[in-house]
Amino acid sequence: MALVQSLRNHAYKIEKFVSLPATSGTTVGVSVPAGTLVLAAGFQNTTTVPDITTYTMNITDGTTTFASALNFDNTAANSIKAGTTAGLITVADTIDVVTTISGAPGVIAGRVWAIVVDVNKAADAASAADREQLA
Repeated sequence: MALVQSLRNHAYKIEKFVSLPATSGTTVGVSVPAGTLVLAAGFQNTTTVPDITTYTMNITDGTTTFASALNFDNTAANSIKAGTTAGLITVADTIDVVTTISGAPGVIAGRVWAIVVDVNKAADAASAADREQLA
């Protein structure tokens, strides 16, 4: 018997608002449980990034880089940039923002986000008694 749409695992968005320091480094992002397939990930800055020499970021779990070298140098507030490298999170982890900065941008606020699917066991199918009621 096929699962009804409401019992299937669906893609959904996870996000976390963060403040990125003014120097290169890693900022912890969203927590992701084991058995999660990441379809896309990115960042939306809520403050303007000034024109400096370099302001790029990778969105990664440390194993897979879901979005690589997103250039936020001289970027208006509320710009959304993304990468679509898919990857499976096999053990609970976080999806982090790794910045490479040359210059003095100040603290940049924004949200790291990912579109994910739980690929663990699907929700249980209806029991025999339930199927009889549905017929």
